[in-house]
Amino acid sequence: MNDALVISLIACAVGASVAGVFTASALGHRIPTRVMGWLLAIAPAIVFVALLAQSPAVLAGQTLSWSVVWIPSLGLHFSLLLDGLSLLFALLVSGIGALVVVYAGYYFAPKHGDEKPGGENGGPQSRTTPHSRFSNTDARFFLYVLLFMTSMLGLVLAGDVITLFVFWEGTSITSFLLIAYKTKDEEARSGAFKALFVTGGGGIALLAGLLFASAISGSTDLATILRSGDALRNDAWYPVMLGLIAFGAFTKSVQAPFHFWLPKAMTAPTPASAYLHSATMVKAGIYLMARLYPALGNTPMWFWLLIVTGGATMLLGAISGLRQSDLKSMLAYSTVSQLGVLMMLIGKESPSAFKALAIGVLAHALYKGALFMIAGIVDHGTGVRDLRRLGHLWRVMPWTFVVCSIAALSMAGLPPLFGFLAKETLLAAELEDVLPRLIRIVLPGITVLTGALMLAQAASLTLDAFVTKPGTGWPASRLGSDDTRDMPNLHAHEAPAGMLLGPAILAGLSLVIGVLQPETIASLLASTATAAYGAKVKVSLELFHGVNLPLILSGIAIALGVVLFTLRSPIRGIPSVPALNMNLIYDGVLRGLDRAAEVVTRTQGGRIRIYLAVILTTLFALVIVFGELWRVFDGVALPDLSRRLFDEPLSVQTALRAFSLLLAVAASFVSIIIRRDLLAIIALGSSGLAVAVVIALEPSPDVALVQAVVDVLTLVVLVLALSRLPRAQRKRAEGLNGAGAQTRNVLLAVAGGAMVTVLCLYAFASRPRTSLVTPYYEQNAKPLTGAADIVGAIVVDFRGFDTMIEITVFSMAGIGVFSLLRYAMKKRETAGLPTEGEIEPDLAALLQRPLPPTITGIDGVRTSPFIHALAYIALPLSFVLAIVQTIYGHDQPGDGFTAGVTLSLGVGFWYVVFGYDETRSRLRFLRPGLLIGAGILTVMAGSIAPVFLGGGFFSPFDFGAALGLPLPKGFYVSTSFLFEVAICLVVLGAAIFIIDTLGHPERDLE
Repeated sequence: MNDALVISLIACAVGASVAGVFTASALGHRIPTRVMGWLLAIAPAIVFVALLAQSPAVLAGQTLSWSVVWIPSLGLHFSLLLDGLSLLFALLVSGIGALVVVYAGYYFAPKHGDEKPGGENGGPQSRTTPHSRFSNTDARFFLYVLLFMTSMLGLVLAGDVITLFVFWEGTSITSFLLIAYKTKDEEARSGAFKALFVTGGGGIALLAGLLFASAISGSTDLATILRSGDALRNDAWYPVMLGLIAFGAFTKSVQAPFHFWLPKAMTAPTPASAYLHSATMVKAGIYLMARLYPALGNTPMWFWLLIVTGGATMLLGAISGLRQSDLKSMLAYSTVSQLGVLMMLIGKESPSAFKALAIGVLAHALYKGALFMIAGIVDHGTGVRDLRRLGHLWRVMPWTFVVCSIAALSMAGLPPLFGFLAKETLLAAELEDVLPRLIRIVLPGITVLTGALMLAQAASLTLDAFVTKPGTGWPASRLGSDDTRDMPNLHAHEAPAGMLLGPAILAGLSLVIGVLQPETIASLLASTATAAYGAKVKVSLELFHGVNLPLILSGIAIALGVVLFTLRSPIRGIPSVPALNMNLIYDGVLRGLDRAAEVVTRTQGGRIRIYLAVILTTLFALVIVFGELWRVFDGVALPDLSRRLFDEPLSVQTALRAFSLLLAVAASFVSIIIRRDLLAIIALGSSGLAVAVVIALEPSPDVALVQAVVDVLTLVVLVLALSRLPRAQRKRAEGLNGAGAQTRNVLLAVAGGAMVTVLCLYAFASRPRTSLVTPYYEQNAKPLTGAADIVGAIVVDFRGFDTMIEITVFSMAGIGVFSLLRYAMKKRETAGLPTEGEIEPDLAALLQRPLPPTITGIDGVRTSPFIHALAYIALPLSFVLAIVQTIYGHDQPGDGFTAGVTLSLGVGFWYVVFGYDETRSRLRFLRPGLLIGAGILTVMAGSIAPVFLGGGFFSPFDFGAALGLPLPKGFYVSTSFLFEVAICLVVLGAAIFIIDTLGHPERDLE
């Protein structure tokens, strides 16, 4: 295995982690943004160098791989693969990524020492206070872009289709964060949601298509799937499989008609746009279809699907781009056009098409990355991106003008730039005899027209922004009411050298490759084309091959482009032709979903008793209709439950079991009939504790312990919640339990209880008594995991991945409760409604005692020194218990979940006794967001670390034994221990989110 692949991925992830530290800590305020950009660019630079070091082997024809077992029972591996195709994309992702990170440091840096950038960040020429010169918000951008880089790098290096899909969805999520970076901007949030909705839907289709391919080929391994081309193409499900995969690729790579989300994504900061358009997000679909060509290509369905879709996208993007007045929007539509070109090339079945594909991918990445950065420089230097308001910038931004001109010449396809070679190879591929005659006529024609439109756009980007006066090239009808022609660029200035570095390198490479034609680049492109095509492809970088038909067509495109640029003003004045408006369809789909949700939620009026009534009634009806209850006991011998209690010898255990059952029933009955809400909560808690005693006597101490601590924590949370409800609202709630409601509740309770009793009796009487699972865990828990506690081994070893998902859901639930409660309290305060209710008299009588006036409990009720002493004892005791449960949870009852709940109980008791202010001032370490984040990171670190120490992903590993640590008997520093610590942190963080919100005074909701 080649470890350089996983090291590259880890290096990128480490860069994202460092950016996360800058975001979450004071360092984000202290380190200048430019310095931060240079520091964080080290990570992608390391990736670039590491991959470059592997290039000789790849160019020699080797395929490098790295794999580790992920889910053995399903035969899934976390695999990475490096060949010519993935090498080119990975070099673009890391190389351009490093330049973008450096560029972003200057883009977000204050101008002239005390001004924030114009346009996208704070408005043009906006002054900032000294303390806001460096911002954690800027660090947040670096965090997002490096997470995005990690996802894209994992996508192009994936050697398994499930691994590929995980990173594919990672790019969708992180691009959503980048597009919605300006969180207070409604347009940014809307554009981000649109991108996520479209690409997320495509991702679901892609997963289904990949599962089809895996099922037919018999493996999720990408190499195996690529070798199973005949089986895939001949399968009856091939059309469905191809349609699903193509749908996922088309939505990601903005092929018509799914291109409508890309212009709205321009709300992302320009560094993100430069990165998404040149090397990453929108190239993911191109990479996917090129990667799967050997397996799914070379069929008429593949040919026509990609040719028609790509050709339509190419022409649509080129036509729409010339009409745009915003620099980024024009570049976005030109990206749509070029992505159509690349998709069309993948549809062809010839070596020349894949040669043109490899050259086109590199050429587009170089000039498009440079031009987007130039757009950001113009915006940064002037505060304006509107071409109608720009002009004469070459005088004050001469170096920017030079770099823009070189990149634009490559975009226009003019010699000796690399873009000219891309256009020549494209035309040559379209004129081959292997194509149908109609295609050889239509495709060159629309390609010439597209080339002409691209030249006109490139000329407009350069001349209209830097040479002509403002407003030139635009009809009066599109200039608006403002006198844009006379608007001077008073604040324009040249960009810093560090900001020009990225676009200068990319534009310079377009020139150097075209002029010097380095053999190394030719070998890389040949390796890329060979890996995608599945057979040997030769690549030459010679610009001139004599006077031939492609050169003649290229000349026609150049001449036509000059004409279109000259006539750009009347062309822009022509009204757009009505066409299929996908935005209207998108809006209609969302409206339909909203209406369907409204219909569904009409049954949810917010009353839990109604929900329970519907659930129990429906469940009872289903059992009656489909359960055939009259046959339940046919031939089934019911267990004699009386013998369990009365035939056994009388003992303390038997008496406790009987007493606990009676107490559980009595407490449950009291919680129903009693009208005082506080007493009902106490009765409910008593019932839960009685059940815990019954469970402990079975014996099942682990479950009993969890039941007990969760029950007590629920009691604390309910008491805190009770203090939030106004007295009048609580009285109204008590009044809902009238005679009719009580009768209904009794009937439902009796029917539901009878049904559950019957089902349980049938289950106990009819199910096999010999367990098939228990012996396996009994025999393997200790040998495989080192755990004497079988329950603990199941939770954190045998089902570790499930548990990680569960604690993630638990943390999200805590955050969700926090958000809902805080929003509700803010809304009540805004509306002028009462917020804090009166404390229940019973609770007030319990807590109120003479004490110094400085310390009060919830709702300002003074608490006695005796209660204080209990609180002082309870919190350290809860820490001791939690530590013991975490350390020895694998040998004794107790685990990380119980430890987290125990700690939450101690903290919750403090909130009740000392109140919010006193608790927060003394327990400053209680930062629930950091606790949850630390828990999730601990899980991931503990799961990945064994991979590098001879183990597997999520496999048990004893770090203490490996390091020779002297530890007490029964204490193991292992993956299980780290998992228990992580569970404890996540549970504590989620619980504190809830307790903190319920104990938070309304006077300070922020």
